Amino acid sequence: MVLSKFNIFIDNFLFNTLTGYAIELDPWEIEKVKSGEIPAHLKEVIEEGFSSTDDDLEKVVEGLLKKPVLEPTLVLTYKCNFDCVYCFQKGFRRETSVSDRTVKGFVNYVRRNEKGRKVRVTFFGGEPLLELKRIEEVSRALLDLKYSFSLVTNGSMLTGSVVQRLSSLGLSHVQITLDGPKEIHDKRRYYIDGRGSFDVIINNLRVIQDMVKVVLRINIDVNNLTEVDQLLDELRREEITKVRLDPHFVHTNMFRNEWWDNVIPKDLEAEVMRKFWESAKDHGFDIPHDIFRLGICVAHIDEDIVVDPEGRIYPCWAFTGNPLYVKGELNEDGTVKVVNPSLLGRNSLKIHDQCRSCPFLPLCMGGCRFLSVLDKKGYHGLDCRRETYEKIAKLVKLLR
Repeated sequence: MVLSKFNIFIDNFLFNTLTGYAIELDPWEIEKVKSGEIPAHLKEVIEEGFSSTDDDLEKVVEGLLKKPVLEPTLVLTYKCNFDCVYCFQKGFRRETSVSDRTVKGFVNYVRRNEKGRKVRVTFFGGEPLLELKRIEEVSRALLDLKYSFSLVTNGSMLTGSVVQRLSSLGLSHVQITLDGPKEIHDKRRYYIDGRGSFDVIINNLRVIQDMVKVVLRINIDVNNLTEVDQLLDELRREEITKVRLDPHFVHTNMFRNEWWDNVIPKDLEAEVMRKFWESAKDHGFDIPHDIFRLGICVAHIDEDIVVDPEGRIYPCWAFTGNPLYVKGELNEDGTVKVVNPSLLGRNSLKIHDQCRSCPFLPLCMGGCRFLSVLDKKGYHGLDCRRETYEKIAKLVKLLR
């Protein structure tokens, strides 16, 4: 049996960055495995999750690209009822809402490409619930398929009655953002008239956590870093515990610069993330097993289109609204006109020579296209974060 090149040893843990398998071993077992001698009682699990199935990286990539589900995104509007301090869309926010032509094109696109697979649509904005009737329209048109959908929403309009209304149409989960306790959150995420949003979101969360799966995003920078523990305390006090935590870093942006002195330096990101998850575990929150996400993202998969209200297709959510990164245009019949071939998924998924021997390649795949652009390396540049992954991988010890 040949061990996978994507195995890494973390103290008494063996972790495979391709399969996501992790196993805790005794010290003597670690030594045996490192030497290539697999104890008999471990052979089955090692063969399944830690052996070398193929050393051809191109074949590994092709295997990751074959998805059993179609996952397109529809940006329903660039309008929002919030005016968040770090919003990447603020520089191009418009009153535009999704057109009839785009809705028809999106529905036809899904029907052309689902091929009997599951379909998971994401509705994005702006604030997608400003276009609630469009969500219902698209969902009703696709209900005869293996269809479900999710919402990326600020949570202010997501009442129990709205969740109940949408659940029968396929709502599976929602992503909502809280950036800290009330006094911190309300300085960062507020209504366009300046009112804070914390209390409204908390009240909605208290109700809907029993009705739909909730991903609770926490955007972190230097201004709320020390308040994360207080937020987790508050969630426990409010008995909002049936949520999946999803921390993210606020990054710089191509349209605005007034907030970017507050971002966490790259060399500190891993330590911040480690402390976050250790704190989350101490507060009794579950640590999701897929915090080590595979590096294949929507930017690499052309069929998972991200289409905006006017039918323009982008590589991923982060590029929406930027005319320099329009990949294609969605026609009303569901076909796609490619306008920038260099942004096509397979053209952006390049395995650089220095990556070929890296055990963290499946987690990274050359890094984030958006962050590469922000770092002035270009869309096809190498966004190497090996040092960060080496530190974050130690979190596997929390998954007991």
